[in-house]
Amino acid sequence: MNMAMSADGKVSTYRRETFSLGTREDRYLMDVIRSKVDAVVVGSRTLQLDGWAMRIRYPELRRKRAQRGLNPHPLNVVLSTNLNLKTGKEFFTFPDTEKLIITTRSAPHFRIRKFQKLADVVVLKRARIRPGDVLDILWQRGIKRVLIEGGGTLNFSFFEADLVDEVYVTITPRILGGGMSPTIADGKGFLRKSHPRLELVSSRRRGNEVFLKYRVIKR
Repeated sequence: MNMAMSADGKVSTYRRETFSLGTREDRYLMDVIRSKVDAVVVGSRTLQLDGWAMRIRYPELRRKRAQRGLNPHPLNVVLSTNLNLKTGKEFFTFPDTEKLIITTRSAPHFRIRKFQKLADVVVLKRARIRPGDVLDILWQRGIKRVLIEGGGTLNFSFFEADLVDEVYVTITPRILGGGMSPTIADGKGFLRKSHPRLELVSSRRRGNEVFLKYRVIKR
């Protein structure tokens, strides 16, 4: 999992405005992390708010992937229960990424047909997407290393299922505030006895940003 947040732990404003929290250094680190994985997964709300293709912008990183026999960009995956998505987002229009949508039986057939023209679509028989379902689908496609990029509800579900191994966090020099502003992990929250615990693997300061890497201590 990789996320950038303000110094008070927010990943966006209370209005969910779209802007980059981090600097160019943070964006380069994002591409480095993406270059090491087979797929990047986001939730439907993140796609609706940002809508960017999860691509690798730096040519030298794409070349390194090519040397390992990988596609230039990781598989782009979005999870959407009912396929209430906008087709004009860069996620769908960027031509160089493979795209996968995982949805449920709640999605109307006309939407499924529409998005099948833009991406590969997997429809689950249940009404809810579980993190384990996502990893099973990706494993069947030869995907072994997965990066989660939010939002907070999606991140929480993977933490809750104990399916996160590493967490990269960039702390940016901003204060966003707001009791309803999104965080790295939203959802219903954890209790004292059940919350995930982390081991700090590395920390690095560059300018006014701090880059942290954690290992999740398995329960």
